[in-house]
Amino acid sequence: MLRYLKLILLFTRVSVQDSAAYRTDFIAHVLVTLANFGAELVGLWTIFSNTRSLNGWGVFEMVALLGVFRMVSGLIGLTIAPNMRLIMDDIREGKLDFVILKPVNSQFFVSFRRVVVWRLADITLGILLVVIACVKMASSITAGHVFMFIAMLLAGGVIIYSFWLVLATLAFWLTRVNNMEMVFWNVFEAGRYPVDIYRPMIRRALTYIVPLAFITTFPAGALVGRTQLSGLALAVLFAVGSLAVASSFWRYGLRHYSGASA
Repeated sequence: MLRYLKLILLFTRVSVQDSAAYRTDFIAHVLVTLANFGAELVGLWTIFSNTRSLNGWGVFEMVALLGVFRMVSGLIGLTIAPNMRLIMDDIREGKLDFVILKPVNSQFFVSFRRVVVWRLADITLGILLVVIACVKMASSITAGHVFMFIAMLLAGGVIIYSFWLVLATLAFWLTRVNNMEMVFWNVFEAGRYPVDIYRPMIRRALTYIVPLAFITTFPAGALVGRTQLSGLALAVLFAVGSLAVASSFWRYGLRHYSGASA
């Protein structure tokens, strides 16, 4: 475990050095992130200028949800998406040989070798929104809610990582997986609102097919007291199951990789 932690720190340090070589690009990305963040706040303000709640979700509950959405979006952009894109490129170009020959677990290496440092801005802004929501609703938020929130957030992170790993592994058989990624990002935008506002069929799809509910709505709901312990148990089981399936699928894909010399 210590060895893997050291490797993650090494990957992060190298990524920071790469970002430092292109400071203008880094600053531009951060400014765009701030602009998008401001647009989201304007959108939220517009909604609550015309209504007091969104299917039962109050303004600061929505602030918490938007914070979770921004944190998860940042996490995906920080390490999950860029590394999964590298997997697709390596498989297509036959460069995965250099990965599987390294003396380290291949799934770990392909999952953490690249860190997009500027996406930390998204995570920071998301944390800021969650903190503001907690301060404004301090009287109704308990330590148990915070514990459930953290647990649900971790479970959501595992679920979304597993989803992306399955998506990347499909590149062993498909050549246009990037198109599927664009579909995901378009659907992911629905995660900035609670799944409660959608029709039952769409709600189930956003929970069990594209697991947006587990990565945005449920964690935010746990923080504001909308998620029960049974929901946490379901999220943990879903996370463990999805990780097991994704890892097995990855190993199955590796067995069908012919390599650059084929």
